[in-house]
Amino acid sequence: YTPSDVAKRIMAMLPENMVIDKCTIAGPGFINVTLSQDYVSSAVGHFLTDGVLPPPSVGPRKKVVVDFSSPNIAKEMHVGHLRSTIIGESICRLLEFVGHDVLRLNHVGDWGTQFGMLIAHLQDSFPDYLVHSPPIGDLQAFYKASKVRFDEDEDFKKRAYECVVKLQSHDADMITAWNMICEVSRKEFAKIYAWLDVKLVERGESFYQDLMKEVVSDLTSKGLLEEDEGRKVMFAEGQPVPLTVVKSDGGFTYATSDLAAIRHRVEVEQADWIVYVVDAGQA
Repeated sequence: YTPSDVAKRIMAMLPENMVIDKCTIAGPGFINVTLSQDYVSSAVGHFLTDGVLPPPSVGPRKKVVVDFSSPNIAKEMHVGHLRSTIIGESICRLLEFVGHDVLRLNHVGDWGTQFGMLIAHLQDSFPDYLVHSPPIGDLQAFYKASKVRFDEDEDFKKRAYECVVKLQSHDADMITAWNMICEVSRKEFAKIYAWLDVKLVERGESFYQDLMKEVVSDLTSKGLLEEDEGRKVMFAEGQPVPLTVVKSDGGFTYATSDLAAIRHRVEVEQADWIVYVVDAGQA
């Protein structure tokens, strides 16, 4: 569908009401809405006498989990993250305004092979990092420097993979280095969230690492995983392309993390409704 087609479908589904006087389509698919003068006059009068009140009936109160923002540790937020943050926060405020219980979750990218690269570079740049906190002022530049070494130096790449294995095994020194790197990013993200007056609960990919093993175990016991060239995949109803749940090397994927997150949000958080706000630039 083109944006214009979508606009026409939206307009066709609008019910008769006393709020909207007319709607028109402009440009590539923008919908211009003209409010009824009688409605505006009545609404302003109520605002002046009663203040801003939520609508009288929105159904039962729901527990809503809203997943938005989700930047990557050691990388700058781009405009896609900002769009997701602003739109996600707006949705949360609307849901809270009408009485729902909202949990704002920030599913940050704080785990994975890139951290082996960053930790190995940290060890070389600041050998005494365990004793003295390293002065990493520009984490973006630090990331780029480590990536260059990872791409060009085979010995460094080997050490980076070794660091990943140790990190996933919860080696104490690796966890310390990982926390240092994450904290630098958190401080930068916090500045942006403060400017936007946005408050989120950080629950990144690392939070679900142990939960992923349970997900794989349950899917296996229920016969929902299939072997495919060494991988373990799962087909969803109506979808021709499967989810890769376990890679051929035994590692997990983003899909595994997402499944663990959904399970935790439904079973532990008791969510009635889960909203994902993802910008196309985050794909």
